[in-house]
Amino acid sequence: MTSTENTQHSQTHQEPHLEATPVRPSAADRFFAALRRSGPTRSSDRWVAGVAGGTARRLGVDPLAVRVAFVVLSLFGGLGLGLYGLAWALLPDATGRIEAQAAHRGDVSGALAVAVGLVVLDLILGQGLLGLGWVF
Repeated sequence: MTSTENTQHSQTHQEPHLEATPVRPSAADRFFAALRRSGPTRSSDRWVAGVAGGTARRLGVDPLAVRVAFVVLSLFGGLGLGLYGLAWALLPDATGRIEAQAAHRGDVSGALAVAVGLVVLDLILGQGLLGLGWVF
C-alpha cells in the first residue's frame, strides 16, 4: 500500500469521537431518592401496608401506639386517613419500591389506588370519620 492509499484508508475508517455527557436525574428521581435517604420504610410488621410499623421503628416506639394514633386522628381529627395514604404512597417498602414513583413510571398498582382513595376520603370527610373535627 502506498502512502496515499494509507492516508485514504485511515481517513475512511476514522471513528467519530463521542464524548459522554452526564445524565442529570430528573426532579422526580431526586425527590424519590431523598425519600429513600430519609430513613423510614414500610415494615413487614403490618396490619395493612406497614406504614405504622415502619413509622414506629423509625421513632423507636411500639407499633400499636402509632396504629392507635392513626385511628384516633381518623376518627376525631380527620388527618389519620390522609397521612396514612400519603405515607403508603411515598414511603419505600422493604424492597425499595415507592408506589408513587412506580406510578410515575407507568406501573400503577392496586396499593396506590387504595392509598389515593384514603387521601381522597380524608379530603371529602374533612372533619374525621365521626364528623367531630378537632374537638379536643
